[in-house]
Amino acid sequence: MNIHDCVFVACNILYLMIVFYKIIVLCIHKKQFYELVLFTEKNFWHSNYNVQEKLILTDCRRICGIFIIVLSFCAQGTCAGYMVTPLLANIGRNESDRILPFNMWVNFPTGLSPYFEILFTIQVLCVYHVGTCYICFDNFLCLVNLHVASQFRILQYRLKNLTDSFHKEADSLELEKNQTEMCYKKLRSCVQQHQMLIEYCSELENVFTLIVLGQVLFLAMIICLVGYQLFLNSIVTHKSVKKILTCLIFMQTDSPPSRSVSLVLNLGGTMCQLLMFTYSCDGLVQQSSNIGRAIFSGPWTTLPMNKVGRTVRRNIIIITLRTTRCCSLTASGFFPVSLETYTGILSTAMSYFTLLRNSSLDVENALD
Repeated sequence: MNIHDCVFVACNILYLMIVFYKIIVLCIHKKQFYELVLFTEKNFWHSNYNVQEKLILTDCRRICGIFIIVLSFCAQGTCAGYMVTPLLANIGRNESDRILPFNMWVNFPTGLSPYFEILFTIQVLCVYHVGTCYICFDNFLCLVNLHVASQFRILQYRLKNLTDSFHKEADSLELEKNQTEMCYKKLRSCVQQHQMLIEYCSELENVFTLIVLGQVLFLAMIICLVGYQLFLNSIVTHKSVKKILTCLIFMQTDSPPSRSVSLVLNLGGTMCQLLMFTYSCDGLVQQSSNIGRAIFSGPWTTLPMNKVGRTVRRNIIIITLRTTRCCSLTASGFFPVSLETYTGILSTAMSYFTLLRNSSLDVENALD
């Protein structure tokens, strides 16, 4: 077995490990996970919103749709590569010499019918099941993060417009008092919504923090290994960087074209997954920290300095102080995930890739 096969097997093992890891973690927290799904469906997806708030949710759904479609397309293309590659390789071969998507060491001839057809179908179904389990948890986490960030945006909108229904000039002290009390009731409702979102983020952290840690480590390794496979495919016959890039673009490698297409889709899907993962977590951090800015820029200065007005101002100060500690998802408490994590993972993956590339080039030069 050469180094190309070793890296290919390592990638497959990593995919299986991360899928089983996610399933085990969610099985441990299955009750909390189920409650999160029910709470999200009840409070985020089926609530009454005004026109502006519906626009915020529409923008959220559009971003979710783009990420999920791109990631699903790349995942399905990668899985299809596992099926198409042996089919093309078996063209013109004898029945006893046919190969499966994954090699099997058993005591019966796997290339003969009907063993070959049965094993081929089972292996392809396993690949698609792994691919589905691989992306479904990340899709759900992205959906939840972006919808929670949208809820924080809706909360900002409500805090900025506490006095929208007020008269610009109150005709009497009684009307002014009623308007101030109405503002206080709206603020209290916003405070309850803010507390609900904070508790929801805390539950989300409890369920997904271990998955986030595993995902960060996995993405750094898989980007390195998939990129290294593409590098090995191209460097067999091409030496310069310019020719390597040309080789990757036009799929001119010694490996089957379907394998190269699958690797490119795999790398593209992994990069999309990393962006989706970090972007959604970063939105959670940014929008939760913007609550203090939103309420400070609200119409609290127009409220009278009566008892209710002073109470509203004190509550605004408390909310502003609370927002200095933003909500976030952490990698098991080691660090919060944001767009900075995206560059950090890419930097780590490139370091691993450079180490593997230099090692392979040293071995090739020694053999020459």
